[in-house]
Amino acid sequence: FASAAERDGPRQTHQMRFVGVDLASQPKNTSLCVVEWADRPRVAELFSRADDELIVAMAAGADGVGMDCPFGWPDPFVDLVRRHHEGGSIADHPATLRQLRLRTTDLHIREIAGRDPLSVSTDLLGIVALRGIRILERLVGPGADRGGGAGVFEVYPAGSLAVWGLQSTGYKKRDATASRLTIATALAEHIDLGGTEDRLVGSDDNLDAVITAVVTGLAVAGLTTAPSAENAEIAAVEGWIHVPTGSLRDVAGIRFDT
Repeated sequence: FASAAERDGPRQTHQMRFVGVDLASQPKNTSLCVVEWADRPRVAELFSRADDELIVAMAAGADGVGMDCPFGWPDPFVDLVRRHHEGGSIADHPATLRQLRLRTTDLHIREIAGRDPLSVSTDLLGIVALRGIRILERLVGPGADRGGGAGVFEVYPAGSLAVWGLQSTGYKKRDATASRLTIATALAEHIDLGGTEDRLVGSDDNLDAVITAVVTGLAVAGLTTAPSAENAEIAAVEGWIHVPTGSLRDVAGIRFDT
């Protein structure tokens, strides 16, 4: 009998295009990376000071978009605020402070990455989320699945570094160039950084944008922490963090075949 390869012919590697955005409240601190991925991920473009129009334009036609930004708030937090806003009592509200601070995905990611993401409801991250949900709506419309089902993924770069066994804290400080150099050097073993190494060492925003774009590719390949069937409904509302499920050394071996 003929093998599958003989019957179907050689497998063709298809080049994919992924966009990763390290979102901040303002464009001046927002970086955007475009990764082209055939035999291995390659940084094709890297933008600093990315505004909303650039993000929407670069996302057009992409095979996946990732943003380092929460896409929703904890369901109990929204319920408590709504009850208070409508003049009702919150005295008997059953949520704990932890449930009000952290989404289901935040609680889940701690088990994987060993750290809590910032709280979208009680930390300054909330102002980034306000920008992020406007961009999300422009990309996929209102009411779209915020867990990744609409092709836009919430990515956590620091959590991804933790999964890959790389430094995941302290590298964002202005003077942490040595830490960013170590991270960039490790990434370069498996990712074609396209000559952007100096820009990654000089800016944690640029570094996080590259990580976000690569993890977006992994999400499309089904190699990230996608929500389970049990969590799919809450993820569609609160958002869901995607970090890799495999090692960094596996990245260069992933192919998108047609």
